[in-house]
Amino acid sequence: MICTPLAAPTPDDLLAALPVAAAAADWLELRLDALHDLPVEAVLHALHHVLPRRPRPVVVTFRPREQGGFRDLSPADRLRFWHTALTTPAEAFDLETDLIAQLLPTYPPNHPVWARVVVSHHDFQATPADIHAFAKAHFPPFAGTVKLAVNVNQPDDVCRLFDWLTGTPSTRQKIPVGMGGLGVLTRILGPAYGARWTYSTGHDGRAVAPGQLTAAELRETFRLPSLDRHTTVAGLLGCPVAHSLSKDMHNAAFAHLGLNWVYIPVEVSPDDLAPLLRDAIHPRTRRLPWTVGGYSVTLPHKIAILPYLDRLTATAARVGAVNTILVSGQELIGDNTDVAGAMRPLQQRFALAGEPVAVLGAGGAAQAVVCGLVTAGARVTVFARHPDRACDLGNRFAVPIAPLDDFHGRRFTGLINTTPVGMAGYAEGDCPVPPERLAGLAWVYDLIYRPRQTPLLQAASQQGMATLDGLPMLVAQAAEQFACWTGQDIPESVLFAAAERALADFKTAGFKSAP
Repeated sequence: MICTPLAAPTPDDLLAALPVAAAAADWLELRLDALHDLPVEAVLHALHHVLPRRPRPVVVTFRPREQGGFRDLSPADRLRFWHTALTTPAEAFDLETDLIAQLLPTYPPNHPVWARVVVSHHDFQATPADIHAFAKAHFPPFAGTVKLAVNVNQPDDVCRLFDWLTGTPSTRQKIPVGMGGLGVLTRILGPAYGARWTYSTGHDGRAVAPGQLTAAELRETFRLPSLDRHTTVAGLLGCPVAHSLSKDMHNAAFAHLGLNWVYIPVEVSPDDLAPLLRDAIHPRTRRLPWTVGGYSVTLPHKIAILPYLDRLTATAARVGAVNTILVSGQELIGDNTDVAGAMRPLQQRFALAGEPVAVLGAGGAAQAVVCGLVTAGARVTVFARHPDRACDLGNRFAVPIAPLDDFHGRRFTGLINTTPVGMAGYAEGDCPVPPERLAGLAWVYDLIYRPRQTPLLQAASQQGMATLDGLPMLVAQAAEQFACWTGQDIPESVLFAAAERALADFKTAGFKSAP
């Protein structure tokens, strides 16, 4: 189930938010601590006014600032609130662990209200080393539900949260919440493994804790209500990944074919890549309980991931970079669908054999593009900001490497940008080369897909050149990945439609994050 917080500043705003939040949520969390200008008595009055109008079950929360709340609350204020609030007909109450002993004189362990209580602990810094021992020490046995909301700093934290969720039989319900990028696995897969609910962003789309997703996204993109212990998990490894279109495309493809799969973007730092592969993905060492179907790999891991794989496909070995992980028996295999993805739309538009083509950049995407161009018979020159770092690329494909400042369009038929310059959230508004140096080109291809019309493509179009944006490549490589993982083909029209819907949503919402 999905629980949506309502953090409204006034009682009238709280009432107005009820139907908005109820549209995609199963439960509503009344964050009454957000009524920070009201005394305790007025907050209680607001609660009594709201409860008869609730369209969904509610959990009442009145959290002090030091535990993640929106206002300063004295111990006396909190006790005065809860002594009265616990007498209301709300379906659930979220109480912090430090309140329990003080409430027991009025509400002893056998009092029926405890069946409706969620006893919670919040730690915005770390995850307890021994979660089972921590839970035994801090959560009373008579609470109906216990919630542990902790900052996830390493893959091992996620493994221990799922071990706590699934490994100890209990009559009470549990809610593990992993905050931060790696914690997304608990937010999406927790309910499939027994968590009472997962928290979405607030009713207005704003996160009230790190790593939250909107209720609509949880329900529609990730299809959370249909996930179960038999769901096969795929995803994306990168940093950042929060607004990748891959989740929209692959999850739409799973839904289109009726597959019990889910695709989850996981933001993983370079330091966490190896332990995540070991603990969450590799079939010989994985500690998490689900079946892994495969993963996409994006910046900055396409080359760094190579030492942690058992073997590479012929294409990945030639490219020297991986964008796709396949699971075969007890092995992790690295593949590269960027080559086919980049070349398919390019070759549909332009002739390459014998043509001089310039490539900007020397990273993992550039290696895939150069591989495809050389195979197609193009005469390739790579332009890099740091040519000395691109020697391996030049040697691998026997192509010249030149400084970026040496690029002049009159020497080439086509130009391909593989750098992130001009991407939303990264040097947005910039052009990787001065627009006047494009003169002489016949066509320009930019692998960036958000925005689709980058400053580079705009400059090229203004000079009468043919242009190609990065969305067709993204779709083509995703279709290749999907077939590798599932053994089934997906119409590219399904992927295009999902990507374009997501791009329209990003534009409407004004997102600036990198893909």
